[in-house]
Amino acid sequence: MSEKYTATPDEIIRAKWPHEIFLINLVFNHILVFASTFGVFSTFPVMVLIVPLTSFAITAYILIKAGKIKAGNETTFVKAHWAIAHKRNKHFMWLLTITCAVIGGGFMLSKLMGWSKIATIALLGGIGLLPFMVSLLVLIVLGNDSMYQARHSKMPRGFSPAPSAAES
Repeated sequence: MSEKYTATPDEIIRAKWPHEIFLINLVFNHILVFASTFGVFSTFPVMVLIVPLTSFAITAYILIKAGKIKAGNETTFVKAHWAIAHKRNKHFMWLLTITCAVIGGGFMLSKLMGWSKIATIALLGGIGLLPFMVSLLVLIVLGNDSMYQARHSKMPRGFSPAPSAAES
């Protein structure tokens, strides 16, 4: 169960920020941009690379910023939300790396072995993209839950608020 924390409006904004960036990456970049670039794949196949490159940049930003927040003098509430975002982004970066390797290797293998276009798309979609998209959906749900917790001044599960000076 999440613990209630008395957060200022400024703390809430700073705690929501990593979740907002994470969700923008997942929803906007991996769903909307991917769908639009995949639509022009036959004409501009390299255009699809915009999605993973942008995603790696956004994910790297969150990972670097989370390290700075952890070492800085932020409140426990903000640090806890950045820590959750850091953990999920680290998992997402591994997921994205593995997916890119499977898709890239699959396309190279299909070219070398002379597979048909339909067989290549079906195999890579089923083995490479389907598990990624299911994981993406789970991460979107978790990101929305974290955003809700930050907005309602709740500490993420597994974190406890630091004792205030009045309690010591």
